[in-house]
Amino acid sequence: MVKDTVLYLNHSAQMSGAEASLRSLLWGLRRADAPIDPLVALPGEGPLTSLLRDEGWSVTLAPLRRLHRPRGLIDTMGALLHVLQTSPHICRLVQGANAKIIHSNSTTAHVVGGLAGEKTGKPALWHCRDMVSLAKIATQLAGKATKVVAISECVADSLERDGVPRDKIRVILNGIDPDDWKPREFSVMRELLAIPDDAFLFGVIGQLVPWKNHRLFIEAAAKLAEDEGCANARFVIIGGDLWGEQGAYVKELREEVRKHELAGRFNFVPNQSDAGDAIAALDCLVHPALDEPFGRVVMEGMAMSKPVIAMNHNGPKEIIRHEEDGLLVEPENLAEAMKRVIQDNELRKHLIRNTRPSVENRFHIADHANKMLELYNELG
Repeated sequence: MVKDTVLYLNHSAQMSGAEASLRSLLWGLRRADAPIDPLVALPGEGPLTSLLRDEGWSVTLAPLRRLHRPRGLIDTMGALLHVLQTSPHICRLVQGANAKIIHSNSTTAHVVGGLAGEKTGKPALWHCRDMVSLAKIATQLAGKATKVVAISECVADSLERDGVPRDKIRVILNGIDPDDWKPREFSVMRELLAIPDDAFLFGVIGQLVPWKNHRLFIEAAAKLAEDEGCANARFVIIGGDLWGEQGAYVKELREEVRKHELAGRFNFVPNQSDAGDAIAALDCLVHPALDEPFGRVVMEGMAMSKPVIAMNHNGPKEIIRHEEDGLLVEPENLAEAMKRVIQDNELRKHLIRNTRPSVENRFHIADHANKMLELYNELG
């Protein structure tokens, strides 16, 4: 079978949601025996680089990096210099691999990938995975994209508000392989934390960044801690400061826990390489982010048959069907929803019964991979 090379550009060699989704797509294409030969360009060594190599994917190193929104002339010039220096390297990669498509796995990657596509005449795919307003830059990026993939309807709406033509946007919801997220009876992490068998553990999993809204979770935990009917409730925040930029925020979160005198019932746990074990430790996954573009961890928790509580905003609204396979709430009602899950056995059983089938039927990676393959065929 003749296979077409797709060059995937990713701006980070760390593991986060975007990187996990890229890996899922690669596996989805492989399992579908798709006529695609992936080549993944990463900025250097790191967890993602090692993992992809170990799994047999073709990985090459390229001078990609994270780009921050410029805060002045010097920042702007630095970002422009990076793009001008990196673009020729990507063009050589495209030509050397005879890549048919350039697939940028983030907006940052597309800054370079879009320019390379323009210079080489190859289709450039911009995979947009966030809701940060791009203002005037959005139309420029869209102009260098053959197609823009939005991971959710709310991301598509955000892009359209920034001026990206709707007919250039294709919504392809993220997917996971439920076989990678099977329910587990035992968690090493829970054992190491010495969580009692009769305790009910609520947890948030994700990067320690302000927009994930961990403070709301701590406030809800404080309310439950005052309720005698929730005496067995315990709480954990699992995640890390991936880029070493959130030291002040992490300190604030720990201060909040101390202020509410939750120390004996609250744990902070670093990012776990075995995310499945972390989810298995929980009795209920809480996702307090308001501006979540999709919510991969929500799907993962559901696939592992965990009750999930998320905000009734943006991405999670496209995943959870309220009171059928999870709970969607406004921020001020989070504590009450957590109380319902811990006290209402019938509700909890109902949610557990429906979560995994919902992911299997609506967010299977095979469907995601097929839709991406259809788009590749359109572009190629």
